[in-house]
Amino acid sequence: MDNDAVPKGDPLPFTDEEYAARLAAVRRNMEAADIEVMLTAVPENIVYLTGYHSLAYFTFQLLVVPLDHPPILLVRGLARHKARIDSCLEHVVGYFDNTNPDEATYRLLADYGLLGRRIGNQNDAWFFSPSRYHELLTRLGVDGLPDCSGLVEAVRKRKSPREIEYIREAGRYCAASLDAAIDAVRPGVLETEISAAAHEALHRAGSEYLGHSAQFVTGPQAGLAFECANRRPVATDDVVYMEAGGTHNRYNCMLSRTVIVGSPDPVWTAMAGASRDALEAAKAATRAGVTSHEVDLAARSVIRDAGFLDGFEHRLGYSVGIGFPPDWGEGRIMSINENDPLVLEPGMCFHYIPDIKLPYQGGVVFSECLAVTETGYELLSDYASEIFRR
Repeated sequence: MDNDAVPKGDPLPFTDEEYAARLAAVRRNMEAADIEVMLTAVPENIVYLTGYHSLAYFTFQLLVVPLDHPPILLVRGLARHKARIDSCLEHVVGYFDNTNPDEATYRLLADYGLLGRRIGNQNDAWFFSPSRYHELLTRLGVDGLPDCSGLVEAVRKRKSPREIEYIREAGRYCAASLDAAIDAVRPGVLETEISAAAHEALHRAGSEYLGHSAQFVTGPQAGLAFECANRRPVATDDVVYMEAGGTHNRYNCMLSRTVIVGSPDPVWTAMAGASRDALEAAKAATRAGVTSHEVDLAARSVIRDAGFLDGFEHRLGYSVGIGFPPDWGEGRIMSINENDPLVLEPGMCFHYIPDIKLPYQGGVVFSECLAVTETGYELLSDYASEIFRR
């Protein structure tokens, strides 16, 4: 066991008291679910409870949370030094590249006296493969483990004042990135050049790497979902779809706008206006006590009345907070969606993005991040609500 005293690195983003409060809340959820030891490989949950984050999440890592012992992190040996220095953890165990991670997990549980306890696993973890899970079951000699999915996420739903402060700071980076992207637009410029300008401004403003790629797309390809910048030039009469992001201490904020170049068909201006008006309607409907469905309906109704509902085939928005690639949002925790009964609470944070896309024709977008309050909402970025023209 790697428990030797080590020096600490830079100050963690949150106080020891906030990390302790998070852990206590998760343990209450564990007790309610009759779980004595929780296993989670979700990088967002690991940083939330410990402060530790690293690109090493693509290799096997596992946070073990007992009810009656400090959490223990199992990581690849190469990552153990950072985990011990840049976290609030007292117990970090490293396994090496010639070691089977499932054997290392079994040994950790045995060494800490946790075998024989009621162990639960977060089964919806993206980076814990089914084959790895089944190997662990074989090593433990059991047919399955109780599912702990959602026990940490239930605590993450409402953001603390410090978390909201970090999302707002990410919004400042995001706005700087969007400024540069809009300024770079002119006929003949490649999408990749627009993206380059946006990313230079993003990192000069102070952002870390994004949770997933920002999107700067022009012309017909902007009508395709999740299309990213490529070597396509902006045409003389074109529409440019922009979704920018920013990240601060792994907290993410997004911001989207549409740029009209020259004089394309007026329908695109009308469509962009519908996206903007839908965003405003959703914001006006937002406050503690309303449902996700009610907010989605406010936006969807505007798009329907404008005649563009066929181009709006998805949820209105999703929770934002901690994000690692491949996702900068927390849509696995909460969404703003049709027929969704979720009741909004103060401190919940969302990205509203009523974009309208017509496949192989083009797309438009207006989006913003906000925090829910008792009486309404608080924007987490500050940006002009206009259709930009170049």
